[in-house]
Amino acid sequence: MQQIPEPTAAPRSRPLMRWLTLLCVLAVGLAIGAAAGYRQGRQSAAANNTVVVTAEQVAAQDAAIRQSQAESRFLRAQLDTADGEIAVERAARQELETQLRSAQDELGRVRDRLAFFEQLLPPGPEGAVDIRGAEVQRVGQGLKYRVLLMRSGRSDTPFTGTLRFQAAGVLKGETVSVDLAPMQLKADASAPAAGAGAGAEAAAGGPLALQFDQYQRSEGVLELPEGFVPETVTVSVLEGATVRASRSVKLEF
Repeated sequence: MQQIPEPTAAPRSRPLMRWLTLLCVLAVGLAIGAAAGYRQGRQSAAANNTVVVTAEQVAAQDAAIRQSQAESRFLRAQLDTADGEIAVERAARQELETQLRSAQDELGRVRDRLAFFEQLLPPGPEGAVDIRGAEVQRVGQGLKYRVLLMRSGRSDTPFTGTLRFQAAGVLKGETVSVDLAPMQLKADASAPAAGAGAGAEAAAGGPLALQFDQYQRSEGVLELPEGFVPETVTVSVLEGATVRASRSVKLEF
């Protein structure tokens, strides 16, 4: 009796192999999909971080840079101009300070002169004329003088007279006395309210004419004869031929 063989297990294992193959394919597909998704995600992130600049934007940026450089040069030029103006103003201020110091020095000299002219001597009789100040000093080839005349009290008529300068000195080895005439004159009359006269006027080669009410100031330079060395100068106020006041000044060289 022939024995029938038992069926093998191959037909049963075929469906299992198909499922395993399908699972492997699915796993590989998932892995590939995941890798592709990760790569796409990175590319998208890189694309989001990338700045795309067009040619127009580059040109605009270049123009802005040039404009900024031009403004910087303009501001630098303005700064240089301001520095120059500051230097000019500083020089002008220094010049003004120099002028101010000069004016202050001149004011000091004027005050000294005022103190000189305000020297007061005891007043004389009513209407008498006094020489309140007299100063003579050597200047070049002449003698510079300053004289202040005052009249005591008040009078209805102005004083009219002359101012005479006589110098004693040495000429050609001999002691002589000479009359001096002014070569330039600066007479200062006070305001009418002060009661002074109109000033001193020099006659040709002679004394100075005087006419004043209250006081008279006279300045000028006396001409010296050639070769004459003065030692003293006498200032006299004359009314006609009468000497009303006189003062001598010793010269110092």
